[in-house]
Amino acid sequence: MHQCLVGICERFEEITDFLEDRSYERDAIIVRLFSDFVDCFSSLQAEKLEYPKEFQKDVKYFLQGEPVMKKQFEDIEFRYLMLSDFYDFCRLTKRYIRKDAHVEFRAV
Repeated sequence: MHQCLVGICERFEEITDFLEDRSYERDAIIVRLFSDFVDCFSSLQAEKLEYPKEFQKDVKYFLQGEPVMKKQFEDIEFRYLMLSDFYDFCRLTKRYIRKDAHVEFRAV
């Protein structure tokens, strides 16, 4: 996984209870993190193709200024949910593993 995406996941982990405890400062963090995600993801070459088409299309159309996509991403909560989906995808597919995660191996 590209280092800039690892950084996105690490920073996303620091955001807790965003939907329940909104503030101007927390909104600004999401706006910045989303911008960094779009910049990073759009710069990937072949690795980008390893991610679901939804991420690929959303980033592409957002950067092209597609009106529906731009309108949708004006909503900070929508940006948060996309970041959350990306983070969950990376964790579920084991592309990203938390640094503090305790991994235990057992003999079968």
